[in-house]
Amino acid sequence: MLFRRLVICVTFALAGHAAAFEVAEFRSGMTRDQVRALLDSWRFDRVQESAEALLAYDQPDKGSNRSFRFLFCNDHLAALEQAMKPSIRNFIVITSNYVTVYGQPMKLDAGVNVISSGEKNTMALTWRKGNEVIGVRYQLLPGGEDLFIVYEAPNTCWQVPRS
Repeated sequence: MLFRRLVICVTFALAGHAAAFEVAEFRSGMTRDQVRALLDSWRFDRVQESAEALLAYDQPDKGSNRSFRFLFCNDHLAALEQAMKPSIRNFIVITSNYVTVYGQPMKLDAGVNVISSGEKNTMALTWRKGNEVIGVRYQLLPGGEDLFIVYEAPNTCWQVPRS
């Protein structure tokens, strides 16, 4: 009986951990108000809010490249996109580190799209860590490049991973 209770407790502890991400102080499942309160200490230049997201970033002229996009499902944090300094070298280093930690990605997307200002080239790799999904996306755009790390937890608003 004691062993059975121990197995149940361990199972719940592991299940809760497997379905959550944590980036700095931000954890999946936090409420919008909790995220907003933590953002005060980060002193971003701007924080913009919409019905489903919070965007916190510094102005480009600062050169800090700090940017977080928090996506909420039913007022709880379900995904976070963190901007990184965009370069193909950084993309290679980050993905190499994730391959070392999580193994080969479960999904690889590479493609070229024509957009109004020219051509958009994208390379995205996705890993699964328990129920959580971690993705790295590099985009080469006509006006520059973007590099994001995306963390997603299971939720009832969209299928994980998002396409």
